[in-house]
Amino acid sequence: MKALVISDLHFGAWTGDALLSREFALSRLAPHLDDVDELILLGDVFDFMFSTIENAFREADPFFDLIQEKLQGKRLVYLAGNHDHHIVVRTLRSFIETRVATGADGDELTHIFEAEYRNFFQRYLERRLPGVESETVYPVYTFGRMLLCHGHYLDAHMQGSLPNRLLTRAIWSVAGGRPPESLTVEDYEAVIVPLTELFFTVAQMPRGLAAQQGFYNQFERLSQALRFLTIAQGTLARLKSALAAAGNRLLGGGADTDAGAESRMIADATRRSSLSATIQLAGAQLQEGIITRRGESGLRELTRSFSVSGPVPLALSAYGQVVRNLGWDMETATMIFGHTHQPLEGVFDPASGPVRFWNTGSWVYEPTLGSKDAYVRYLQRAWPGTGIVIDTEQAEPRLVHMLADQNPLHGGTPAPGLRRPADQFTRRAGMYDARLRNPRRGRPAWARSRPRPSAS
Repeated sequence: MKALVISDLHFGAWTGDALLSREFALSRLAPHLDDVDELILLGDVFDFMFSTIENAFREADPFFDLIQEKLQGKRLVYLAGNHDHHIVVRTLRSFIETRVATGADGDELTHIFEAEYRNFFQRYLERRLPGVESETVYPVYTFGRMLLCHGHYLDAHMQGSLPNRLLTRAIWSVAGGRPPESLTVEDYEAVIVPLTELFFTVAQMPRGLAAQQGFYNQFERLSQALRFLTIAQGTLARLKSALAAAGNRLLGGGADTDAGAESRMIADATRRSSLSATIQLAGAQLQEGIITRRGESGLRELTRSFSVSGPVPLALSAYGQVVRNLGWDMETATMIFGHTHQPLEGVFDPASGPVRFWNTGSWVYEPTLGSKDAYVRYLQRAWPGTGIVIDTEQAEPRLVHMLADQNPLHGGTPAPGLRRPADQFTRRAGMYDARLRNPRRGRPAWARSRPRPSAS
């Protein structure tokens, strides 16, 4: 048996570009569906938190056309992630409503529910994919000896930003003060449901997406202002220290004191300490990427507690904690997950013993563009168009790169027209790509030294 696992397609989301709604990406995926028995969609296929249901399914149409063509007589398995978690919530809600309506419980309730209930997504798959067997499972799925889960529970164990701390505090409250090593599936779900359903509800309301975008823009402006104030305060503090040091040296004298040089230093520092000079300096540093702005909006931080261009070990360690908490490390030595948008191939988490981790990566274009360095980290760690091939006759899964040749880090050119929420992001990405491909300088040393991923 052979399966292809992909995740994080994010159809409908205005926060990024869902690549599998585009022909160039579908043509890269198509050959990898020819010789598989099963396609596993490992969550966040739809982005109901930043899209209406209608728009998400409309944008997914080209993808399901391809699936209907390629998977005749084969099988599709779907697991929900946090961005399409509403599908799971609807099923749970219907189960409770069936119990209230029928008065049944236990095995009788299960029999009635399974006989009478089919959620809207299952009905959609049956209509949309005739000739394709489909199944919806949650929160885990086993293929061969390998355990698969979307991976969104790891958010509970991320540390650092304010959203991280708020989420951790909420988890502790829901868990009744139990330590983070004792959290259960119920604990993780109890925190995920209110947050995902809140964003889902806002997105489905009239002008709900416009409200989200307005918040995004306001947050960007606020974060720039706060970062500028931090830069200005730091610059003035350094100038004040320089002035004090220069004055002390002049007053203290000494055999090697150059009064003329010290005077010029004081004059230069005084001139630079003006507000206008500070503004110019901070602006120049922001322009050149010496000082970096926030790379992601507040909305993204609330729905995903890490940056896609952030350090890989942080998210891996958090997911390792989830695996140990839920005892999955006792069931398998091979874990496959998504959610972080950072493709991984057989890496170890030091605290998780012999368990090895694979990550599917994503199929959404959402570069971190606060600076050129942040953009390079995105190209290194989270370039989209990847998946995991599982073959039960092989000992290990295999990571495949289907869009590697478009990565600017390796001299490629992204497909034209890739969008971001605002034109300024598209322009900035193009500027960074041009710098990476500057023919006068050639590819930088860090790009030349990195092996180019296989396109297969």
